[in-house]
Amino acid sequence: MHMRIPLKEVSVNVEISGEGQPLVFLHGNGESGKLFKDMPALFGTGYKVVLPDTRGHGKSSYAPLGYDYFAEDLKGIIEYLGITGASVVGFSDGAITALKAMVKYPGLIGKAVLSGGNLSPEGLKPSSLKLFKLGYRITHSEFLNLMITEPRFEPDELKKIDIPVLILVGERDLVTREDALLQHSLIPNSRLEILPGESHVGYVKDNRKLYSLIKDFI
Repeated sequence: MHMRIPLKEVSVNVEISGEGQPLVFLHGNGESGKLFKDMPALFGTGYKVVLPDTRGHGKSSYAPLGYDYFAEDLKGIIEYLGITGASVVGFSDGAITALKAMVKYPGLIGKAVLSGGNLSPEGLKPSSLKLFKLGYRITHSEFLNLMITEPRFEPDELKKIDIPVLILVGERDLVTREDALLQHSLIPNSRLEILPGESHVGYVKDNRKLYSLIKDFI
């Protein structure tokens, strides 16, 4: 089912499939909910799979970008749909958005899977961060600016998270192993899996791989 959800600043495009336990999938920078197009069929009956397009992405309308805005939009989507105890799976920017929502809105999310998210721009590998900064100097892209200036999480914020969290990071990820380990050390009820041979996005684009990693946790 296709919906447009009117929020304070934006109209968000959302695809919803099935009924049951709510699962919300959040895509990364420059992508859309189509990244997770195979998830409704993979999870099958008993699940309500929600695939939103982040503001300024896909078919959603434009508004200023930022993880605080994204988290507020996520809260708005969940409340509009009237769902409680949702499990949220976020990839890259989506993982940061989920983490920001857990910090800002305790009780909004039941469980979270953070795939390829970072706690600060310095949590990206230096070569990748340097490339993004160069790209921004050339293009002045708001999408690239987001990646080189945000997020900025404080340790005490993460220590207060009280829901189960699964942290996934590829062995060849853009996110450093040190950042992933720091996430795990700060979030009390968290589990970390470093995926051998995987890049930042490969196992996510292959929805079956991601499904196999998260199905038991969800």
